[in-house]
Amino acid sequence: MTSQNLIYFMLAAYIIPIAFVYYKYNAQAQETGTRSISSIITSTEPFILFAPDTSSATAAPLTTYVFQTRHFIALCMLIMAGFTVLYEYQRQRWSLAAIIVLLCGIFGVIFIPEKKSHTHYIFAAAALFAIVGFMVGHSFCDTSIDIHDNLRMLLYVQILFMVITVIGVIQDAPIFAIEALFLLNFAIFYMYLRYTGSSMVSSSLSASLLVRDDNIRTLSDSASVSIPTASIATSRPLLA
Repeated sequence: MTSQNLIYFMLAAYIIPIAFVYYKYNAQAQETGTRSISSIITSTEPFILFAPDTSSATAAPLTTYVFQTRHFIALCMLIMAGFTVLYEYQRQRWSLAAIIVLLCGIFGVIFIPEKKSHTHYIFAAAALFAIVGFMVGHSFCDTSIDIHDNLRMLLYVQILFMVITVIGVIQDAPIFAIEALFLLNFAIFYMYLRYTGSSMVSSSLSASLLVRDDNIRTLSDSASVSIPTASIATSRPLLA
């Protein structure tokens, strides 16, 4: 599977849960006062309710047959994780490590409710720092691309969003909007890096191939010119 196809599948698996979270936010904002993305993706509300077999006295509780909201989000993230790992494996191993930490943080955030354990915030912090670490690495350390100024601008914006998010969590303020901006900025960074960086590498490779072809053609022309000259030079003594 090509890198381009992996990007498309990755985007599809990412857009679906984002659209669902936005839908749930609009639906619940007035009723429950949704304060963060975590409050939606950790929800145990039924996404699909399977009808239990009530004829048996030993039938399992109703909750056993519920495919919850968090299960749907986790399934989408699992699919996206597979495509992302395959894509990053073809590129740089150190960025793959950052992505794996990010994915572990996401799954920890999904399955550990924020109100029941401080472990939720540990996984959230791991995800935040994995994102920023990925952006720092590509903005300052990646020598294969020449778009660092634009990447650094997005990085500085991301750090600002992260600081505001942390302050909001400490003050127990609503942070849904700033979380959404944080994720959007990272998505822009990732797509800009992959598309612009790939096109620049391809252009550089094409230019080097053209230079190589020109050098080969020049050498070939030089050889074809020197051979008749040498033949004439060696034939003159015979004519004499």
